[in-house]
Amino acid sequence: MQSTRSVDRPGPLLERFSSTLASELKLYVARHRAAVESMIREGGEEGGLPAARRHAKSFDGVLASLFQAVQAVLCAEGSWRPASLGAVGSYGRRVVAFGSDLDVRLLCEADPDGAARLAEALLYPLWDAGLTIGHQVVTPEQLLELARADLPTATTLLDWRTVSGEPGLADAMLRRAFEGLFGAGAIGGFLEQLATRASQRHERYGGSVYLLEPDVKNGPGGLRDLDVAHWAARARWRVAELGELVRLGVLVPREWQRIEESQNLLWRIRNLLHLSAGRRSDRLSFERQEQLAAELGYGSSASSVERLMSEYYRNARVLAWTREMIVERAMPPPLRRPHELSIGAGLKLINDAVSFGEPSALEDEPALAFRLYDEAVQRGAPVYPFARDAVARMAAQPALCEKLRASEEAARLFTRLLTDAQRARFKNGSILQELHDVGLLVAMIPEFSPVVGRVHHDVYHVLTVDAHSVAAVDRLKALVRGELAAEHALASRLAAEVARPRVLFFATLLHDVGKDLGGGSHSERGAELAGPILERLRVPEQDIREVAHLVSKHLAMYHVATRRDVDDPRTISAFLGDVHGLEGLAELYLLTVADVSTTSPTAMTSWKARMLDELYLAAARVLSGEAPSPSDRDALVARVVELVGPRERGFLEHFLRAVPERYLVANEPADIARHAGFVAGAAGAPAAVAVVGADDPYVELAVLADDGPGLLARITAALSAARLYILGAQIYSFVEPSGRRRALDLFWVRSGSEAEAARAAAPRVERELRRLIAGELTAAELLGGQGRPSRLAERPTPGVASKVTFDDRASVDHTVIEVITRDRPALLFWLAHTLQEAGLEIALAKINTEGTRVADVFYVTDASGAKVADAARMEAIRARLLTAIARADTGRASP
Repeated sequence: MQSTRSVDRPGPLLERFSSTLASELKLYVARHRAAVESMIREGGEEGGLPAARRHAKSFDGVLASLFQAVQAVLCAEGSWRPASLGAVGSYGRRVVAFGSDLDVRLLCEADPDGAARLAEALLYPLWDAGLTIGHQVVTPEQLLELARADLPTATTLLDWRTVSGEPGLADAMLRRAFEGLFGAGAIGGFLEQLATRASQRHERYGGSVYLLEPDVKNGPGGLRDLDVAHWAARARWRVAELGELVRLGVLVPREWQRIEESQNLLWRIRNLLHLSAGRRSDRLSFERQEQLAAELGYGSSASSVERLMSEYYRNARVLAWTREMIVERAMPPPLRRPHELSIGAGLKLINDAVSFGEPSALEDEPALAFRLYDEAVQRGAPVYPFARDAVARMAAQPALCEKLRASEEAARLFTRLLTDAQRARFKNGSILQELHDVGLLVAMIPEFSPVVGRVHHDVYHVLTVDAHSVAAVDRLKALVRGELAAEHALASRLAAEVARPRVLFFATLLHDVGKDLGGGSHSERGAELAGPILERLRVPEQDIREVAHLVSKHLAMYHVATRRDVDDPRTISAFLGDVHGLEGLAELYLLTVADVSTTSPTAMTSWKARMLDELYLAAARVLSGEAPSPSDRDALVARVVELVGPRERGFLEHFLRAVPERYLVANEPADIARHAGFVAGAAGAPAAVAVVGADDPYVELAVLADDGPGLLARITAALSAARLYILGAQIYSFVEPSGRRRALDLFWVRSGSEAEAARAAAPRVERELRRLIAGELTAAELLGGQGRPSRLAERPTPGVASKVTFDDRASVDHTVIEVITRDRPALLFWLAHTLQEAGLEIALAKINTEGTRVADVFYVTDASGAKVADAARMEAIRARLLTAIARADTGRASP
């Protein structure tokens, strides 16, 4: 398609005509554009489709008038040839977004070269008036020939609308197109192409309606999906607008009402995006979400953005469903009579797909819907499209849904489908996603409706609450099937042995149902909702109690594993207060794995998985009475000696007596052997750094240096200077036989996507750390501008409120300080530096990253080794940390 000035400058006969019109056209365009802009800015329904239609209508006026004026000039000089001007694309459908281009075709009877002067006279005044126009000059034969091989050209014919000129040219061309390209013998192939091309487009734009920053035009559920539905309807039923399908019985009125509401919201958003950017801009970025939330009346807080995006996702889902449903309904019936086989219970097979014996029976017996899907799962068969459509329509009727919830059979089959782990013949192999797509999930659990489309305004939760809940159940089923054994060996083994699948699967499905409200604890709210839901589903009372307990505690294991010292017996003891025995521990662990691993593609790092495994195993040992004695050093020495050799026995005996007890509990014998070998080899060195373990893309770095105030800050400065991303840290002190006090600090780090990059950085870390210890430079000098991320390079993301809390009960010997804030370069250095300046010693640091949000936890004592007990001092430390965070972006965190 031509979208630039590919025609010659107007000839002398038309030049004066073109220049005369230029100023008038500019005034006309400016006046109408201002009117459309006013409609968009004023908000309300008028800023959506009405504004887009007004925009298109204004162009009709200018193009028709200009075409007729040019025609009169050419007729007067005897050079006129029959031609017409056609609007295509969205303009052909009588809607134009505020920043969109116009798309037109100049249709001529003979060789398009003969229409060159007409094109010149039309296009140049429009270009001079500031309009961007995509155009082609074609004959009907050329267009029809190209449409046979090119899908976008074929859809151009479906959008065609004559704006001015000879209507007969286009009418004859379109008759031929509908007889041939969209005729009875070709319509099926055309619709299949539409569906395939739509799926390919979805993959290019992220593959999900629920993207964090969706494209409102081309993304799944965007306005392009509505275009596809229009093309399918136009080709199959010859309608000019989708609303005409109600008259034909293809859509029922309530379906069309939902479509109208959804398309208008997306048009309002798209127009505002264009208006804000001053050009065509269709990505709903985090920055734009915050602007639009205010402009659309939702407010300016993070919760306001969440309400806007929840509304967007719900309506985008309607448009995605519209495309799928219209294309499916438009498919012509098979030429051959389908093979049918009755299988009883009101069901039959149609070409090996499960369907109803009598479609009307669904209204009398709504439970037949679950019988349909249960049979499909048991047979490994699909559901016949007509039957699926009937179920979706039934699920949209409140009276039938109420009748469905009253059915004991429906409750029993719903539970069976929820807990059945086999893959089904539906999208992504998920029966639960299919039940949600057709509306049966919400029909059975209406309390689920408020979380449909509910979103978090952050970069960590990439799915809406409903989509995440379904994905978590599907992840649990994959664990049961053993498909994730290489990734989650312990979870896969426990999932295969789970004794109460009903408890575990319902807890996983309902763990976030409490997010229907904006405030309070969603865990407690979810536990309250679970009771009535499960009573209605006829779940036994004992199982209801266990499900409610798991829902109320579903965050506990993750928080303990990532923010507390799991090697401290007091931590395990406190955690077991949230666990109902060994079976309850396994269920909570599996729910946590399913929850975290479906929060986002990168949420469940191997580091987090390891911490969860360690917490489960430590708690399981206590519950089973198998906890090892922490004082059994002789056995540990013997095991380590086996690994490093008897020559090192003397050193090992001293090393294992000198290190803290928690070091022995936290590390396996093989790890201790590697650490001991490193310490022995680096004896006497002012600082040494070595890679002692790896789990791609992470590596374990061991750092040995003389212990003293500020050491952790220096180490983290060296790590940051080497561009290493810190995920976790263990900090230990011990005394060498010479009396020299040393620190052995262990860090899990990464750099990029491969462990080799982090491994290669170790020599630089050692070099810079030695310089820092020797006083050759300061940490601030080493980091330079790293504490100040570039505002030009940094992609705008939702803000994270900074918070500092103290926990004096989590540890017997230490005060626990938890810092939640937005991640930034060298953050751990600035925090450690501030704690050092506050006179605190750090015994343990746990680093937990969730998108752009971090929760860094420090186990600290004061200089005397005592806990921080004074409330006033806690407040002073909190203030210093918050000040350091605020100044970190400037590279000056020190007060």
